[in-house]
Amino acid sequence: MTTLYQVLELPEQASAEDIRRAYLRLVRLTHPDRTPDPAAHRRYLLVNEAYDTLRQPSLRARYDAQLQARRQPARPVYAQPFGGNAFQVLRVPYSATPAQIERAYRHWYRVLHMAPAADPAMQRQRADLEHAYATLTSAELRRQHLIRLQQQPPSGLDREAAFYARYAPQARLICRLLLAFAAALLLDFVWLRDYPHEVVQRIELRQVEDRRGVIDSYYHIVTPSVSFRADYTYPPGTDLHLRRSALFGRVRAYYLSGTDPERALSYADDWFSRALALIAGVVGAIAAWGNRRHSSAKTTCDAAAVAAIIAIMAVYLLVRL
Repeated sequence: MTTLYQVLELPEQASAEDIRRAYLRLVRLTHPDRTPDPAAHRRYLLVNEAYDTLRQPSLRARYDAQLQARRQPARPVYAQPFGGNAFQVLRVPYSATPAQIERAYRHWYRVLHMAPAADPAMQRQRADLEHAYATLTSAELRRQHLIRLQQQPPSGLDREAAFYARYAPQARLICRLLLAFAAALLLDFVWLRDYPHEVVQRIELRQVEDRRGVIDSYYHIVTPSVSFRADYTYPPGTDLHLRRSALFGRVRAYYLSGTDPERALSYADDWFSRALALIAGVVGAIAAWGNRRHSSAKTTCDAAAVAAIIAIMAVYLLVRL
């Protein structure tokens, strides 16, 4: 079939100026006043028709869309849903949205059409892809397909996919909670409040032992508003200036009231605090990855499990400080 671009002897990517120049050139060649040839007259009419359509952007865009649609092969119509598992063919979760299904179809369409067209195995896979796509994009076929999948004995892959799909909503909630927890930890690390007059009420020497003997020892200081571990002892009644985190109330630095703050004994530079901040960032990154809108059920569940384990480490360090 001859296209309007071919009538004007132009490529389909021709600019508006190219179309105008081609029209003027062909009109001069085929105008009835210049030649009595009936064929030239018929071509003159076609040239005018082509120019009237292609010179107007809206009409040209509509014509290009119709041209592209005619070139695409017609998809087969299926009366029955796909016989296998359409979700596995397209590699999408059971809760996949139409946008996810469309992206998956386009991806696997490109992949499968890179192989030789005559390959029987590729032909079967292409046919399965088309049938699976038609099943998941038709509301009725998808409903029938889901009913059949629920009734048949589940395979190993189906059981695994069903497991992840079952717990994906809870995992997504856990990811959101851990994301908020990580943000709170990072905020707590930098947001400090001063307590200029905290009087030492009691001090205890605590030791950590194992079978080899004492492996760690520290002082536990108690004031009216907080208790914390310290490397040095202070007699009861000592007036201390404390810097505490605003959210979790952990003591980050302490020194004698009225002395130089530069001589404060700080936890902010030790490896515990830095590890806590690093772990908070890792938890937040993993939780954000699992909470993405297009994350699969497996990705969400795995991210929630890993982030929860790392969050437990963060809680330990928070209590350790």
